[in-house]
Amino acid sequence: MTSVQPALAIQAGQQVPEAAGIVLQGPAGIKLSALKGKVVVVDFWATWCGPCMESMPQIDAIRSRLLKQGYGDRFEVLSVSIDDDVDQARRFLKLHPVSYPVVIDPVGIATKNFSLWRLPATFLVRPSGEIEQIYYGFGDSFAGDIEERALALLRGRYAPSPVWAPAKR
Repeated sequence: MTSVQPALAIQAGQQVPEAAGIVLQGPAGIKLSALKGKVVVVDFWATWCGPCMESMPQIDAIRSRLLKQGYGDRFEVLSVSIDDDVDQARRFLKLHPVSYPVVIDPVGIATKNFSLWRLPATFLVRPSGEIEQIYYGFGDSFAGDIEERALALLRGRYAPSPVWAPAKR
């Protein structure tokens, strides 16, 4: 089930904090601040999180579709593992591969900066660096909402709504 609740210290509309760590996959030294100017999906996960395993392939599919539509220079995903075991996270990625950059934050700096309280935690970030939407958990309408909002931002036609809620079953 997906829920959206106000985070303790971070809200939609605020500037996104830095997210960086040990690079597991992607360009050396990749960090969120280097992606300013792009629409970015920042996805926090852990190897022990079942819903994270469900959401990651969907995020990868969104990225693939947007790249095929020609948005590769204006869209990216940055995945952040909150695990403390780098080798375990690497093994997880071999079993559950994704095409986007992945870092691990074993000391919890990003966890603190983003006030994480539930996983997966996914942040859609505007090119300006402001948080567009925060998603906690995973549900049926998760991927569709992220893709729709990302496309609207990429096309410059988005009037944000204050709250995202999962579709009723």
